[in-house]
Amino acid sequence: MKKNWMLILLALILVLIAGEVLAEGADPHAAQRENALAAAKVSLPNAEFDYAVRERDDGRYEWNLFFRQGDSLGVCKVLEEKNEVRRVEMYPMPQGALMASEAAAKLAAEKGAVTVLELELDHDDGALRYEGEAELDGKRYEFEMLTDGKIIEWERD
Repeated sequence: MKKNWMLILLALILVLIAGEVLAEGADPHAAQRENALAAAKVSLPNAEFDYAVRERDDGRYEWNLFFRQGDSLGVCKVLEEKNEVRRVEMYPMPQGALMASEAAAKLAAEKGAVTVLELELDHDDGALRYEGEAELDGKRYEFEMLTDGKIIEWERD
């Protein structure tokens, strides 16, 4: 009986330690992100990369790597398993446009501690915008945000 309590206590300590490691920012996908970023930099050597989101698309993982190059904003999509650039999208950067990391921070400032799960850069209805999915308090939301930071859609998924 005493042995069982000791095993339970040891298991609890290990769970707490693992939780602290993850809470300190351990990223299980850091190596894959760095590999994808290296592949993107070969295609876009003058780009300033700003933000990365890992998504599952057609059963495969890909990285959406957001960047600025000159007067353009863009996203480079890199297939994770091969570190292969699938597509690069670039758009003229509107006056006052936020980089993807700034847009994610603005979303968090307005909505709370959100986790961005998916993010796209899209030119729709004559305006450049960020579109995606986020999680807040265990619930998923879809959002659209103009590149100036104005949230134009926030609805429960």
